[in-house]
Amino acid sequence: MVRAKLISTEGPYLEAVIEVEGRRFCVMDEFSVAASAPKPGQEFELEFGQCLDDEEEWETIFSGNPEGHIKLEQIQGWRYRAFGKIIGVDPVVVDCGIFRVEDVVYSSDPRLIGEPVAFVISRLGAC
Repeated sequence: MVRAKLISTEGPYLEAVIEVEGRRFCVMDEFSVAASAPKPGQEFELEFGQCLDDEEEWETIFSGNPEGHIKLEQIQGWRYRAFGKIIGVDPVVVDCGIFRVEDVVYSSDPRLIGEPVAFVISRLGAC
C-alpha cells in the first residue's frame, strides 16, 4: 500500500491524477467505486495495478535500460515506460521504485537478478 493524495478524477474507471511522494501520476481510477471514495485533496491508501504491453519483445525489455534507472516516465495518459531492476525470479519481479511488477518476463534463471529492464505499462491503475 502507498499513501496518495487525490488531485482529480473523471470518475470510476476513467483517468484520475494522484500525487505520491511529491510526484503526480495519471492512473485509471479503480477507487471511486467504493462507498468511502476519497475526494480531491484527500489522502488515502492505494495499491497500483499494471496492465502490461504483452507484445513487447524480450530483447527490447533487456536492452531498454542500460543506465539502470528505477523510475516511471509518462508516455501519455495512464501509459508509462517503466524502468527497474529484477529482484526475483519464478515469478520475475521488477522493482520500479514506488511499486513492484510481476511477470514482465517469465524465467526461473537466478542470473537475471539485478538485471536492469524497461517495459511499457499500457494502463497504470490505482485501487
